[in-house]
Amino acid sequence: MKKIGYILIGVLIGGVLLNGNAIQAAVETVAAQRSTMLFFLNGSPVEVEAYVINGNNYLKLRDIAALVDFGVSYSEASRAVMIDTMVGYTPEGQTQAQPTQPVQPQEATHVSYSDDANPAAFTATYTRTIYDALRQAIVTGQDSAPFALTSEEMQNACRAADAAVHVWPAYNLESMGNGMAKYIVHYSSSYQAAADYCTPFINGLAGKTDREKVCEMAFFVCDRLTYDRDSTSSPRTALVDSNVHKGNCMSFAHNFKFLCDMAGIPCVFVHSDIHQWNEVYLEGRWWSIDVTGVDVGYDPAVRETRYVLHDQSYMQGYDYIQSDPALTRFAKELLVPGSTK
Repeated sequence: MKKIGYILIGVLIGGVLLNGNAIQAAVETVAAQRSTMLFFLNGSPVEVEAYVINGNNYLKLRDIAALVDFGVSYSEASRAVMIDTMVGYTPEGQTQAQPTQPVQPQEATHVSYSDDANPAAFTATYTRTIYDALRQAIVTGQDSAPFALTSEEMQNACRAADAAVHVWPAYNLESMGNGMAKYIVHYSSSYQAAADYCTPFINGLAGKTDREKVCEMAFFVCDRLTYDRDSTSSPRTALVDSNVHKGNCMSFAHNFKFLCDMAGIPCVFVHSDIHQWNEVYLEGRWWSIDVTGVDVGYDPAVRETRYVLHDQSYMQGYDYIQSDPALTRFAKELLVPGSTK
């Protein structure tokens, strides 16, 4: 690695020391294009401007100095580039005071959240890179650190993981260019009316157990939806008043997840080829809940006898054959690390 760095620096210095005529000739005869390659420093992706000339990538010496922390300056009198490996990079025209005490280590930008997760949750598709970025957004409530988006398959996996865990807030994947991306934490303004309407209900659940909260939230959704396979109704329509709207299984699952997000109860989406439901985490484990099947009418006596939460063995039949069980496990680990061990 050091040898490659020295060769690169030597090439760049040679370019800088070309006389004016040579530089003019190079400009006239060499075509340069913005490079789309990913660059890494000590295994971590870095954002740096590079250009492709005759099939080779070229970077500015000052950009390299800023990345690996060495001094670089240019003498107009001698027309020479000077490198000092004993001092840090200083922008041209500025001086840098030397520290009189040892420099304290800086807090890392990227945190390995995946260290706490079940290793079995990671696959060639759902990777630790995706986990660390999305988990950081979930934990901090702020945009994640940038990470390398290396392929279309990885982009699809990022969006799938995001879709399995978000409603309120959403965690939107945003491309930053140069092969980099990050997750943006976003509270959609279109859901604000639903949040305002549901807040008194959520506040009224205070003091109840999570099991009681989940049951009441499921029936709250059922009171505002009636099943219709060809209709959809999101929180922006179904959870803004006491009217009854039509909705398919996705509508039941989506509205229930919205309430779980408001109540702070971990909840993920689960789906088969023809159905969607949820899993929620309470009492130290994950439970399956199909809110569509909970919709048994308004009779409290009937609801009292209705089982809302089920273990995995109950979810049988073609409707409950998961399309992507690896995604479900990954999503559950995102919300509750170590919960699928």
